[in-house]
Amino acid sequence: MSEERNLPRCSGITSSGTRCERVVSYEGELCYSHDPTKAEERKATASKAGKLSRKGNPVEEVVALRARLDEILNDVLEGEISTGIGQVAATIIGTSLRSFEVERKQKEYTELAEKVEELERMYRYRREDTAGPFDVGGYS
Repeated sequence: MSEERNLPRCSGITSSGTRCERVVSYEGELCYSHDPTKAEERKATASKAGKLSRKGNPVEEVVALRARLDEILNDVLEGEISTGIGQVAATIIGTSLRSFEVERKQKEYTELAEKVEELERMYRYRREDTAGPFDVGGYS
């Protein structure tokens, strides 16, 4: 742990007025969140995140989530975000991706249940329509 404390930290100031604790490559350097040259990139990323929260085309949402996972991987590997933050973000995105699978399975189940119900209705109707006076066991 003492080795971690000797790592260079961001020289930016947080919104609460304290010094940022993120690790950077060189002393005095700014992290991804405080670097003014990354402002446009942060804005684009925030815009993507906002768009993902709206219900839209699930395929596009999955593709966007996977692209965001790639961005997070690159940010972690380049040291722009910590592995802890990257892990949390990846976990949240992974949960979102799994929710698409659960939703798809639920839709398939509902459609299948409706089809089975319709087949049962058709079978009962046909059985009632063709049943004769000597029908035993439901077969004509």
